[in-house]
Amino acid sequence: MAQALAWSDMTTLATPAGTITHNAASGDTLWVDPKRSVGLGMGEIRNPIDDKAQTDGFLLHDFFEKGAMLLPAGVVLARTDTTGNTGRDALMADTVTKLRSILRATGTLNFGSGATLVVKCHMRADFPTIEGDLKGFVYGLVSASPPP
Repeated sequence: MAQALAWSDMTTLATPAGTITHNAASGDTLWVDPKRSVGLGMGEIRNPIDDKAQTDGFLLHDFFEKGAMLLPAGVVLARTDTTGNTGRDALMADTVTKLRSILRATGTLNFGSGATLVVKCHMRADFPTIEGDLKGFVYGLVSASPPP
């Protein structure tokens, strides 16, 4: 049976270059904002339908779910750096390095529920300014499998 996944339950993205932490209660982390993130839940449906030859109706073939396309977005929280933006900038650079490592290799996206998805980086990381020195993040992941 499929598991219900929630952005708030996303914990880590393990990559060949190291692990990106999400939604941690302490320390440096990328906090995922469910309102800005998309792609969890049932995947898009691939629905092959053909016209019946010389009669009314359709030929309905087996339908399949497409793979997952995920867009996590939220806030960069560099809690260990209380003196400036050095920690934030280091966390952003580290995130880019780790995401680049799953352009050709795969990573594992993990959830607190125990659900996992094998993913590759699909869209480069961007870090828009939210307000003042507060930075957001957004990046894209793709999986050959539909969400669990």
